[in-house]
This record gives sequence, structure tokens and C-alpha cells, in this order.
Amino acid sequence: MNKLKHIKCIILFGLLIVTTNLTLIKAEEWQPKATNRQRINFNANWLFFRGVIRENAAKHPSFKDINWQAVHLPHSPLITPLRHPWKPDNEGINWYRKHFQLPEAHKGRKIFIEFEAADQVADVWINGAHLVTHVGSYLPFTIDITDYIKLGNHTNVIAVKVNNFTDKDIPVYGNWISHGGLYRDVHLHITDRLHITDAVYAKKTAGGGVFVTYPLVNESFAHINIKTHVLNEYQQAKNCKIKTHLVDANHRLVSTVEDQQIINAGDDYTFDQLIQLTDFHLWYPNHPYLYKIQTKIFDDEVLVDHYQTIIGIRRIQFSHDGGLTINGERFMFMGTNRVQDYPYVAWAFPNSAQRRDALHLKEGGFQYVRSSHNPQDPSFLDACDEFGILVMDCIPGFQYIGGPQFREHSYQNIREMIRRDRNHPSVILWELSLNETDFDSSFAEKAMRIGHKEYPGDQCFIAGWKFPSIYDVFIRASQHGARDYSENTPLVISEYGHWDYGAGNSTSDVDREDGEVAMLVQAQNHQESLNLNRGLSFLCGDGLWVGIDFQCFPSGVIDYFRIPKFSYYFYQSQRDPHLILKDIDSGPMVYIANYWTENSPRTVTVYSNCDRVNLYLNDQLIASREPDTGIFTDNLLHPPFTFHDIPFKPGELKAIGYMDNEKVASHSRRTPGQAEFIDLRFDLKGAAMANGENMFFVYASVVDESGTIVRDVQKEILFGVTGSGILISPERVETEAGTATALIRTTTQSGQIVIKAKTEGLQEAVVSKNCINSISTSYLFR
Repeated sequence: MNKLKHIKCIILFGLLIVTTNLTLIKAEEWQPKATNRQRINFNANWLFFRGVIRENAAKHPSFKDINWQAVHLPHSPLITPLRHPWKPDNEGINWYRKHFQLPEAHKGRKIFIEFEAADQVADVWINGAHLVTHVGSYLPFTIDITDYIKLGNHTNVIAVKVNNFTDKDIPVYGNWISHGGLYRDVHLHITDRLHITDAVYAKKTAGGGVFVTYPLVNESFAHINIKTHVLNEYQQAKNCKIKTHLVDANHRLVSTVEDQQIINAGDDYTFDQLIQLTDFHLWYPNHPYLYKIQTKIFDDEVLVDHYQTIIGIRRIQFSHDGGLTINGERFMFMGTNRVQDYPYVAWAFPNSAQRRDALHLKEGGFQYVRSSHNPQDPSFLDACDEFGILVMDCIPGFQYIGGPQFREHSYQNIREMIRRDRNHPSVILWELSLNETDFDSSFAEKAMRIGHKEYPGDQCFIAGWKFPSIYDVFIRASQHGARDYSENTPLVISEYGHWDYGAGNSTSDVDREDGEVAMLVQAQNHQESLNLNRGLSFLCGDGLWVGIDFQCFPSGVIDYFRIPKFSYYFYQSQRDPHLILKDIDSGPMVYIANYWTENSPRTVTVYSNCDRVNLYLNDQLIASREPDTGIFTDNLLHPPFTFHDIPFKPGELKAIGYMDNEKVASHSRRTPGQAEFIDLRFDLKGAAMANGENMFFVYASVVDESGTIVRDVQKEILFGVTGSGILISPERVETEAGTATALIRTTTQSGQIVIKAKTEGLQEAVVSKNCINSISTSYLFR
């Protein structure tokens, strides 16, 4: 967008329109100015107690909480064991208290506290005053605490009781999976009394906050409709002026639209603005271009509020015959299901780890994620916007429907989920059904009505199962007959590759320690299933069950510690070798699914998106192959390469991938020798953030003298952490396929995190990671 611009404003039918032609005014570098709005990370310095105490006492500011545990959010009330069962014994009452001060400078402003989620019933008191009881485990709630806060040297106390005892009126994952606690971020928001509202807090159908839609997008034009809800909480009318800026990915101003309105005391107003572009970038999974809407609110000429909304310009369409089109281009997505879960801390993992999950899936070739079976962390959706991963956003519910109160909670989940997530370009489908649940048509019909009221226009597509004639897009799992589908509603295969291969003991449930043969069977299951899916020409896309292991289910192509299995590389090989993405593992690849030991299979499987692979043993060419052919490969973009009957000799097995006779990728395996060392590595690139919540894995692998992992040696690794980090996992961890994993959390102190690992018979290994201060607004907290 470095061409010259001419901005032309037109008033048409009461709607302010900006058209952009490419002739006169040069786009400029743009930066927002400071306003009264502040968003403060409120995760630090909480006190925690698990158990039943007298409510009247715990809510009171003078209550003695000195012996409570100091915690940092996100927080899991219990450290969950690995392979924890489907129904963990973790119901209970979890109390949180925090003492804090706010400066006198906030006098006259509005103060809100936002909880991104609390599992599952939360009662909140400020300075002894009960302000809310919130029901639900996955969506945010905001409280206006302005009139209950003391400023200056006065200490305020917030008390939160979170109850996660089973309640059959509350939709959760299966109505029995619940970990409790404040497991997502908490923020303090400071605004002027003339301010843009929060979309969920405003409780307005298709309104509140900033709502961006795209009534027209084609090769020549893009129309961006921006609705901005402003509330005047002054005791007098205000002349409210709004400036809405469209800023590109290079921080250059593209367009500006202005409007103004007298808003009476206590009233609100929704500005309705339209920007028209003739030169623009589209958001698409292969090139996810993001713009920023920068909205500024003025009290006459005084800037009082500023709000940023990240958007992507795109147009989607679903049809039975044409499948999914994005910006007019057919796109059959290859995706997966994701369950929010992390070793030891269950749901309470931070934004940085959420983003790494999205990156792992993107680099694995996945283009779509179904959020099974609940709305997931906002930071995960932010990462999907950034990386170009399509999302099916799902309301909570799984194999259960309750009575009238349950239904009302479900309908409210629909409203709040759409209000929270409607501006994400990655969200292309809203799953407004209860997964694998025998609900009736009246539930589906009402869900459809609510969904389309919340997101009017032709860019809202609602997905559900059981009733193909009701939903915009039908979802069905392969084990439920998805490939025999014959209705006219567009189809997404919601799950495949798992239950088809054994109901209670699936051969797709594989741990890395199960070995090469088991992982190859899982990969073959996935290959066969994906190939069958790709034979359905009308299919919109599919979702593997699942991408990442969770709880006691090793069904993923990535294990619980985010270490890939063989099938991960099968999916990675399906990506476009010509697509090179910045800072993302992309382009041509080749991977040998064989450890090349004396006990390894003599048939060597190689996954690659190249057109030819040469296999070498100790630098001698063994064979050259083109992609496999047959009934399990005929619909794949890039079938595997199979090398049969390779005689074993210790040494190096190397695969080189070629495209148009040019070497573009290689991968080597070396026969492991005797265990000699411990090799330590991080799953985190760059420095860690000293924010008290950054979390990452450290992998301790038993290796031979050349650095090859010795997978058949089982060792107990003793981990130690000093400096600016805390060990979350146990000190002693058994290796799995040669690697033991530790989970580390940063403190709020910058410096070095030093990790040590030792085991009997091997030299102690030491590695360090810089931990730097993150930039954030903070005040005095006790």
C-alpha cells in the first residue's frame, strides 16, 4: 500500500463512506496517541485457598489471608498428574483474593475488571460488596467496579469464589470435565466516561464494542463496515467525535473516516461507518494479511478514548457443490481438532504457549482447527489470525443436554461467543450444536436464529450436527458415516482417523514410547482416512481427531509435551512446497519415519512434498523413488515414498528431496550408539518473558557421542531450576523414547533461568535462558 492515495468522503443515506482512489495523497506512517484508556495485566499477586470457608468472612477486606498461597494467573487449583483420567477428582471451591491500590489520577474515570474465564461459577466481591455471580467456564465477563474502588493510598481487596462442583444446568465439556479456578487472564480497564464499550459487557444484539463486517469484497473493491458503540456516562451531553483509521501491516495509514454525534447524559450511540478500498490486501490462509482499525473518540476536540481492532479483509462462501470458497477461490481445508489442555496445569496455560500450539499446527500443514468442544483462549484465535489457520468456534457441550436452564445457558454462550470472536478473520464457522448429543430440532432452530441475529448478513455460517436441513453447514464424523453423506447442505467432516480404527482401543492412540511400528500404523490410519476424505469432491474440509494429545488420550500427531510423532510429518508433507512463509517452517520438506536401528523396520517410509526422493546409506545411493501410487494415495496432494527391503547397516541414512531435479530438502537418521550425554533444548525461541506466567518445556534427551537420541534407554532424569524460573513439573521424570520433559514457568524477575539435568551414569547437563522484563502497565499491588 505504498501508492498515492486520494481520500474522498461522501454522505449517503445517513452512512458515512470513505472511498480510496490511488492518485493523490501519500500514505503515512501512523502511530496511535495516548488516551485515558489503559489495559492493565491483573494476573500478579493473587492469594489462593482451596476449600470451604465462611463466605461472609472471606469476602471482607479485613479477612486474614496471610497464610494463603501466593499465585500468579493463569492458575490451576491442582497440579494434574500425567495421563490423568477422563474424570479427574478436582471438584471443589477455589478462593482468590488480591490487595491492590490505584492512583488518584483515575478519579473521574471508569474502572472495569475483566475475567477472560472462570471455571465454572464465579462470585466476585470488591471491598466486601458482592457485584456478580457469573455462570459458565469459557467466556469472559466484565464488572464495573468504579463506585466500589478507593483511590490513592487506600488498599482495595477483591475476593473471588470459583465453584466447579458438577452442575447439570451448566454446559461444560461433557458436563464432567472441569478443572476449576481462574485459568485465563484477568485485566483491569481504565477508560474515560465517554468510551467505546466492551462487546460482551454491553449485552447488545449485533452490537456493543466495535463490529467490523465486509458487505462487498471482490477483485476490485473492498467495503469495510465499522459499527462502534459509544457510551456517555457523564452527567451532561457530549459532542462525541469519532475518527476511524485503517492502518496496514506496515503501520501506514490507509484511510480515515470521521463522524460526530451529540450523545445525551447516560445514553449510548452506535456509529455506522463505511470504508471503500480499491487497492487492498486480502486475508487468506496462505497469506493472512492483517490490518488494524484504530478508533479514536473525542470529547469535542479532546481525545479521550482509543481502541484497536485487528481485522482481515476476506469473503467466504459455503455451498454443497462448490464447498468452501475464500475470496472466490476454492479451498478444501485440511485440519484438526484441538482440546485445550496442557501437562500438569490442565487449562491454565499462558498466551505464549497458546501461540506456540497454533504455530506447531501451522508448521505441521494444518489449515483449520475445530475448537473442541468449547470457546478457546483469545490468544489462540489471535495466533490463528496471524498464521492463517481457519477456525470453527464451538459452544460448550458434549454428549449431554439438560433442562430449560441448561438451554438458556447454551443460548447465552452463543451470544457471548459471537460477540467476543466476531472480528477474527480466522473464524469461518460457528458450531452452535452440542457435540454428539441427542438434542431436538427446537434447540437447533433457536441456535440458528440467535446466531444470525448476532452476526447479520451473508458472512455468518452456522455449523451443527444431527440436523442438516437446519444448519448452514453440516458436520459429521467419519465414524458416523460422513463419507456416505447425500444431503444438500455443505459438509465438514468434524472428526476422522481415530474411532474408525477401534472404538475403545484405537490403533490411532499411540505414544512415542510405543515405537516406530505403532507410530507408522497411526500414520497409515491417518493417510488412509485423509485420502478417502479427499475423494469427496464436494467436501469443504475435515478435522483430524486430534492434533495434540490431551489428558489420557494419546490420539494426537503431537504428544502431550508438543513433541511430534511420525504422523505429524505425514501431514506436514501435504503442505504446498512452493509456499514460503516468513518465520514459519514451510516450503519443501522430507522426513524419514524410521530411527535406523537394528530393530527398525526394513521398509523405510519417507514423507515429502517433493517430486522425487533419493535414499542414501553411508553416502551410497540405495534407491531413487517417485511418490507412491495406489488406493491409499490417489487423492493425496503428496503421497509418501516407500523404500522396501533396505538391508541394515549401521551408520547414516539420508533422504534428499528434489523438485525439478534440484535438491531442495534433506533429512538424516544415524544409528544410535551408547548413551553418553544429556542434551538439553527448549521449545521456546528467543528470550523468555519475566512476567510470572510465561511457560515452556525443556527437553532432556539421552544421546550418544554424536548427539543422536538413544531411544531404547530408559532413565530417570532429575531436573533442577534456579534463577528466574520455577519448575512446575516433578523433579524426577522418566524418559519416553529417550527424552524427559520439564515444564518451566518464569518469575517476575529478569535474569537467567538455569536448568540442570542429571541421571545415573551420565554427566550433568546445564543450559540457561535469558528472562527479560515485558513491557506492561502496572500499579502498586501487595
